[in-house]
Amino acid sequence: MSRQAFFAGGPFAHHHRNLVGPPLPALDLSPFEPQRLIQARHVWQERFRSEFRSVQVLTRFLHEVVGAGDPIDVYAGAVELVRDEVRHASLCASLCRAIGAQPFLPDPVELRDPPQFLAAELGERAMHTALTMLVVNETISTCLIADLRGRCETPAVRFVIDATLADEETHGNWGLAYAQAALQRFPVSTKPQWRQLVGSVLAPHRQFAATKRGTLADMPEPALAALGLSSPGRQAIVVDAALRGPVQSALELLDLVPP
Repeated sequence: MSRQAFFAGGPFAHHHRNLVGPPLPALDLSPFEPQRLIQARHVWQERFRSEFRSVQVLTRFLHEVVGAGDPIDVYAGAVELVRDEVRHASLCASLCRAIGAQPFLPDPVELRDPPQFLAAELGERAMHTALTMLVVNETISTCLIADLRGRCETPAVRFVIDATLADEETHGNWGLAYAQAALQRFPVSTKPQWRQLVGSVLAPHRQFAATKRGTLADMPEPALAALGLSSPGRQAIVVDAALRGPVQSALELLDLVPP
């Protein structure tokens, strides 16, 4: 059963405020339809769980880059990635509460990686994480958040979107730079395996993007955007553009475009 996430307060609050920043602006729920609020609660609860998982994955990544003996100046960027995801998870939890929902931890709470992944050398694991989490998934996430930012005018929701996007915009580029450097420790003969990994990560995104219909202009969705939401149809268009644009460009630079 999922456990509720909470804030401890007390001596921990000072460090939390330093990391996360000021509290969310006040949020008046009266303009929103009850069914729209129910939808928003489900979406933001899921976003909290996703950000929580990101904290875990990037904490693991920090262990991987240090354990791989990467250059010392790489560590600061990896630390910043973890800090950013802690901030995002906290903001999502706060917004959940502001719209009348409780944030719940994933079930199970612990991150359960496949044994094959855990058995790999830490350098290989670090490269795996950089490609899947940063080069692909974070780049797509940034495009989705940017699409919301341009349309959401509710101060509390916009506050979370702005803060998240300010961090996320740097993650993909940092991951790309890391992947470019880390690729040098692997023989050229391993590139087919890396392309296969990238292809497996892209597959569900490509499948989702294939459902797109129409254009963004056909789906302004102001009522959804006000709560930081967008329809699957609009998301599919944004994901398709991300795959054809920044994701494709990054993979071409790495020479890791899958077949």
